[in-house]
Amino acid sequence: MSEKHVIDVRQGLLQLEQQECNHNFDELNTENKVKVLQYALSESVSAYWPNLALNWIEKNPEGFIDVLKNVLFKSMDKHWADQHYKHRVKRILK
Repeated sequence: MSEKHVIDVRQGLLQLEQQECNHNFDELNTENKVKVLQYALSESVSAYWPNLALNWIEKNPEGFIDVLKNVLFKSMDKHWADQHYKHRVKRILK
């Protein structure tokens, strides 16, 4: 019996934050990774979570850029998106 393991986005954000120390975020299934990355890129009130998401996406672009393309594009219009952030997003989307 196959059961989907859906995580709380907050837990996923913490795993993303701790990615440099451990690899728990990498162990999430694709659906949960996308959910956490989308949340980090679209619901954040500062650049902290989006920058962590970009760090991970830059290291693991396979299969995620197409899924996150619209969210990445829209994130460039956020009030916290500085020129460096916008440049990184444009580089990822090329």
